[in-house]
Amino acid sequence: MRATFTPEQREIGDTVAALAAGEKARARDALTGPWRAPACDGLLLGDFGLLGVPEAAGGVGSHLIDLLVAVEALGERLVPSRFPAHAAAVQLLCGGDRPDPLPDEVLSGGRVLTCAVDVPGGSGWADGVSPDPLVRTLVPYAAQADGLAVLGPDGVWTAEAAGVAARDSADPSVPLSDVTVAAPGRVTPAGAGVRRAALVVAAELCGVAQGAIDLAAEQARTRRQFGRVIGSFQGVAFQLAEAATARKAAWDLTLYAAWAVDTGRPDAGIQVHAAKAAAGRAAVFAAERCIQVHGGMGITMEADPHLFLRRALVLDARLGRGSWHRRRAGELRVGARVGESPVPGRTAAA
Repeated sequence: MRATFTPEQREIGDTVAALAAGEKARARDALTGPWRAPACDGLLLGDFGLLGVPEAAGGVGSHLIDLLVAVEALGERLVPSRFPAHAAAVQLLCGGDRPDPLPDEVLSGGRVLTCAVDVPGGSGWADGVSPDPLVRTLVPYAAQADGLAVLGPDGVWTAEAAGVAARDSADPSVPLSDVTVAAPGRVTPAGAGVRRAALVVAAELCGVAQGAIDLAAEQARTRRQFGRVIGSFQGVAFQLAEAATARKAAWDLTLYAAWAVDTGRPDAGIQVHAAKAAAGRAAVFAAERCIQVHGGMGITMEADPHLFLRRALVLDARLGRGSWHRRRAGELRVGARVGESPVPGRTAAA
C-alpha cells in the first residue's frame, strides 16, 4: 500500500474540512434543542456519496481510504452530519463479492440511509441473538433517514423502519433509536460489507481523537500557571504525547485495514477488529486527557471537552463495542496461529 496520501486524497480531506469549518457549534446546540442538519449536510451527501463505492456497486473506482479521509475530517470537527452514517450504510450494502449496483438515489444522497447492525443485548454483530430478529439498537439518525441498511445472520438488506423508539443519547447531536425493521424481501451476502462499515466508524473516531488533542494542545499553549504556559509541565505534555501516539497508531491501523479489505488480504478481518478497537480507545482517551488539561473548567458544560467525550462514547459503541472488537481480534489471531476457527460456528468474517 502507499505510505502517503495521494494528492486527490489530500484534496478530499481539505475540501471536507473547509465545508465543516464553523460547524462545531451544532454539536453544542443539540444539548438544548433538537438535532438540526448542519449547513454542509446536503453537500456532503450529494457530492461525496461515491467515495469508497466499488465500480460493481455503481461507484467510479474510488478506494475505501478516500472515504475514510473525508469522514475523519468530519469527526475532528464534531460535525453532526448524517453523511458518515449514510456512508457506513452504503459500505454495508456494497461489500459482497458481486454486489448489485446501488440505486442512483442512494449514491446521489437523494435517499439517505443509516446502518441497523447492533442487536439488543449483544456487544457485537455476531455474538448475540436478539429476542426479536427484526429489532436493532443504537441506530443513528433513524428518524432523520429515509431507509435502513440492515445486517442479519443471512446477509444484508434494505428496509423501512416499522417502528422507531428514540433513546437517550450521550451525544444528542447523534440521535439514537431502537428500530423495528420490516422483514426482508431479498437478502444478499454481506461479504466484507460489515467490515467496510466498521472502518467508517473507526475513521470518525480517529477524527474525534484528533479534535480533542487539538483542543487540549491549544489550552496547553495559552493557559498560564505559575508564570509559565501549562504545556511546559511534564504532567500536561506527557498526557498529550500519549494521546497523540494512541491516535496515530489507531489511524494507521484504520488505513491499513481499509487497504487490506480493498485488496482482499486474508488478515483483513483481524485488522478491522483491531482498528475499530484502537480507534475507540484512542478517542475516549484523548477526550479524557482533554478534560484533564482544561482542569476544573474542563468538567463544566460551558467548556467543549465533554462534547468530544460524548461523541467518542457513542461511536465506540456503534457497530460492535470496542471491548468486543478487541476480543474478536485476539480470537482470530489465535485461530490463525493454530489453523482453525477460534470459536465453533464462527467464521473469519465475523
